[in-house]
Amino acid sequence: MKSKFLPLLLLCAGTLWGQQVNMKSVTEKIPTYQIGAPEIDPIFFTGRVYQGAEGYIYPYPLYDVLTEKQVQQDYNVLRLDNQYVDIAILPEIGGRIFAASDKTNDYPFFYTQTGVKPALIGMLGAWLSGGVEWNIPDHHRASSYMPINWTMKENEDGSKTIWVGETELRHRLKWSVGVSVYPNRSWVEAKIKVINPTPMIQSMLYWANVSVHCNDQYQVIFPPDVQFGADHHKVYFTNWPIGEANLGSGENDDLSWWKNFTGNSRSIFAWGSEMSFLAGYDYGKDAGTVHVANRHIVPGKKFFLWGNNANGEMWNKILSDNDGHYLELMVGGYSDNQPDYSWINPGEIREFSQIWYPIKGIKGVKNATNDAAVNFEPTEGNNYRVGYCATTLYENARVVVKYKDRIIMDRRINIDPDKYFLEQVSVPDPSDPSALYTALYDAEGNLLVDYRPIVQEEKPLPKVIDGTKPVKEYKTNEELYLAGLRVDQFNNARLDYMDFYNEALLRDSMDARVNIEVGKHYIRQGKWEKAEQHLLRAQTRLSHDYTTVKNTEALYYLGYLYQMTDNIGKATDAYWAATWTPDFKHRSFYELAVLAVKDKDYKRAMDMIIQSLYVGGRDLQALTLKAYILRMQGKKEEAQETIRYIQQIDPLDYWSAAETNLSVSQGASFLKAGTNHNSKGIIAVQELLEVVNNYMTIGATEDALTLLNSAISLGEPYVSYPLLYYYKAYNLLKGKNTTEFQACLDKAASLSPLNNYPFRIEEIVLFTTLLQERPNDALLHYHLGNLLYYLGQKESGLEHWLHATEADPAFAIAARNVGFGYGCLNDLEKSMKYYDRAINANPNDPLLLTESDKIYEQANVPATQRLKRLESHLKTVMKHDDAVMRLLTLYNATAKYDKAIKIMDTRHFHLWEGGGQVHDIYVDSHMLKGMQLLKRKQYKEAIREFDLANQYPANLEVAPSPRGGYEAKVYYLSGIAYEAMKQADKARECFEKSAETHFRDYLTDLNYYKIKSLRKLNKNEKADAVLSNMQKTLERMQQNLMDSYAKFGEANQNVQQSNISYYSGLIHLLLKNPSAAKNDFNQAIQLYPGNIWAKLMNEDVH
Repeated sequence: MKSKFLPLLLLCAGTLWGQQVNMKSVTEKIPTYQIGAPEIDPIFFTGRVYQGAEGYIYPYPLYDVLTEKQVQQDYNVLRLDNQYVDIAILPEIGGRIFAASDKTNDYPFFYTQTGVKPALIGMLGAWLSGGVEWNIPDHHRASSYMPINWTMKENEDGSKTIWVGETELRHRLKWSVGVSVYPNRSWVEAKIKVINPTPMIQSMLYWANVSVHCNDQYQVIFPPDVQFGADHHKVYFTNWPIGEANLGSGENDDLSWWKNFTGNSRSIFAWGSEMSFLAGYDYGKDAGTVHVANRHIVPGKKFFLWGNNANGEMWNKILSDNDGHYLELMVGGYSDNQPDYSWINPGEIREFSQIWYPIKGIKGVKNATNDAAVNFEPTEGNNYRVGYCATTLYENARVVVKYKDRIIMDRRINIDPDKYFLEQVSVPDPSDPSALYTALYDAEGNLLVDYRPIVQEEKPLPKVIDGTKPVKEYKTNEELYLAGLRVDQFNNARLDYMDFYNEALLRDSMDARVNIEVGKHYIRQGKWEKAEQHLLRAQTRLSHDYTTVKNTEALYYLGYLYQMTDNIGKATDAYWAATWTPDFKHRSFYELAVLAVKDKDYKRAMDMIIQSLYVGGRDLQALTLKAYILRMQGKKEEAQETIRYIQQIDPLDYWSAAETNLSVSQGASFLKAGTNHNSKGIIAVQELLEVVNNYMTIGATEDALTLLNSAISLGEPYVSYPLLYYYKAYNLLKGKNTTEFQACLDKAASLSPLNNYPFRIEEIVLFTTLLQERPNDALLHYHLGNLLYYLGQKESGLEHWLHATEADPAFAIAARNVGFGYGCLNDLEKSMKYYDRAINANPNDPLLLTESDKIYEQANVPATQRLKRLESHLKTVMKHDDAVMRLLTLYNATAKYDKAIKIMDTRHFHLWEGGGQVHDIYVDSHMLKGMQLLKRKQYKEAIREFDLANQYPANLEVAPSPRGGYEAKVYYLSGIAYEAMKQADKARECFEKSAETHFRDYLTDLNYYKIKSLRKLNKNEKADAVLSNMQKTLERMQQNLMDSYAKFGEANQNVQQSNISYYSGLIHLLLKNPSAAKNDFNQAIQLYPGNIWAKLMNEDVH
């Protein structure tokens, strides 16, 4: 008997095990390229465009130093698997899914790295490709390469979930993503929660950046109803799937195939789909990846690729040593483009779900649901391929194929993620595909997935956006209001929404809509009097003739600013008035509850919070405040019940975790590594301070101190950051504990200020109060200066930095900040003075040399003097690529080309995505040296330098552009050298190569050399046509100097204007007007003294 039943027992055990989901946290070694220490200076916003939006660094540190050092690094890897799928998550690198595989065929349905090799692509610099990256509230979010919070949960249905999340610092939005695997399902589900716990409306986007392995046999599968694709910003549309893969080529290809993008990188967003899936398929591996989500909430479907080209090959090497090409199948929630932000209200929580699963064997996808994917497509003759993949076991499922009302296939099958269905079916009339239909049903007749072939009607391309016009061109205030609102909503880095609002107020100073937005703007800056002025104007207009207002937004924000300025009576009245309409009822009652708690009137507070929860029942702040009130009323069990409900909504909610600990006198024990695991370093400190702020807001000073003391007792990272001690000192002062207060400030002063960046509006009062006690404290002035400058009170920020330098003349970072501030005000003399002071105090900081050299350049300090200055700090310069590039530019400007070339031949530069400056410097070095040799009649040597200028050394991390490199200039000057050598045939060959170059409709000096070559070839009509186009492009650029839809780069109008003047000078040379050309070149040099080619041409004009 024993031998008879043992195999059966083992079989049953194996079946049960196969149905289980396994979840574990393990330590694994992954080969990792190390990154350098973060930048020690705060990096303030100066117009940087990042992914089409504002590229803020502060209040985060910058991580832009990469190294060649690779180590076997230990990572905490979180793993989930069942019998079908296996995934791994790295909480130490932003909580991304690092690996995912189909266990039935070992297909990695997300791109899986075998190592960690960061590149400068993230908002803060270092960024890792592959897997799935969660981007909230910006694309390639700030903390993508940082440790974040995580926890593991086992669910009643047998599924298991790994939660990752954080509080994003700049917008103070809270987000969590729960990644789940289910028993007997091939799904990987992501439950997304985005929460606005702030009192201000915020804008956000969400994109899951999903990477997949790709090759010549990989196809992107947009839903079959997609007829058009959009570019970033919707400034360009293309037909889908047939269109120009390589823009400007004039050749159409199938855009769905990776192999066809032989020109450059490309993003295409699916436009107008009414279907809920996105997929990709590798026909070589006969497997693919499917994504399914509610299209009404997750409308975004996009792919990005570096492409099947030199640029793609370069980025492969930059991002991975071993793992090959990748393509991103991105999906966007509350967003269908990048950038495409939407507003999230105070106290709002957005929740949605996404599902991915692997497929195989069915040769493509035409539709997909959570249950199954279908492919149904013509093959040969009258045959159609019909294929199904299921996400779980369906026994006795039914496959049906119909032609009109006639069933032409009816098959009962068993199907599961390991066993797909694929057959051919003969159809009566393949010329009428819309008459065909196929469906998969379960045994009970429930529809799992179906598809009817879609026949598209030819339509014109959608209209591109009109774009934001210059302020004066808008005819109505409504247009100005909407234009400003869009600029604000989309975080446009190149436009200021206040320009539109100010113009509207010039036309109608009482415009209610505009005054509300301007009032919110000043609230964000902490300029309370100005905010009140504008909000009262709005309220006056809206309530004219004693009208009860329809829109209570002005009242709500008046309540908030009165609360922040401690005018509680007015705050109470405004909040109550705001509760009269649904839009602000929820949050106004919450704030009224806060005011009641501060008064310790817990009965009134409970009444208010219940009213708030009637409207915003899943507002986690309101729920936690309810738990606090219950604790204050002695109802601890009810408080814990409320907290358990909160933890069901968001297992990573910080405030409720703190409230749980405080209710049982455990302080900040929730910060200990236990069930939940927290972020590290300054991010952990800042997230704790968010909770401390919540207690301070409700007047719970003792609870705030308990959390701070408990965190300090835990040791690192909390004991190393002065911000935490400043908070403690402030709360001690509020509690009248002056003795310990002084000791606490002394402790803060003893700690390093590096990367301690205040950013909260509430911290203005905190630091102002502390400065009243210690008015000569350099560090307090420094921190308050940072805060005010970041918030937009730049003059006040600069004033406090000056106080910091007066209190501590050796405080290098404060001196640098003063130099930076004066530089932004174009006070170059003062800027140079303070940068020099900073460098004297800390000669080892390369950023000081980089930034100050730009100021010295603006001040027209001779290049020889600037070079001497940098060479005197050569060791420091060599620490950072940016500083080295300043040095190289000066070597070129002083004709020391060989020194520049030697460095570029031996140093590996790590460039930002969208960057390429070092290659421009490399080209300049060889071109300028070649031109020098040309003048010396050393023609062979000159030609060698021109040839080198045409190269793309791998260590510079720049690939040839499909728009062409510097061939027009290189071949023209080589032709001149051959001409001088009396080698007419070679000269003509070079001129022909120069003349054959193409530069589409963008302005470049290369067209100048192309025209010169055409003239050498006596092709004067073509030369005139190129010149005419060059003139038209110049006119267009002069009218539209600022690219408000740029994707990357710093705002620098002087450089752009300088280049325009330079190009204008070249046109005047071609028109044989040397005096006008000389004027243009002089203007170019005046606008930007570093315009080396304008200087060169100016010297040659006689």
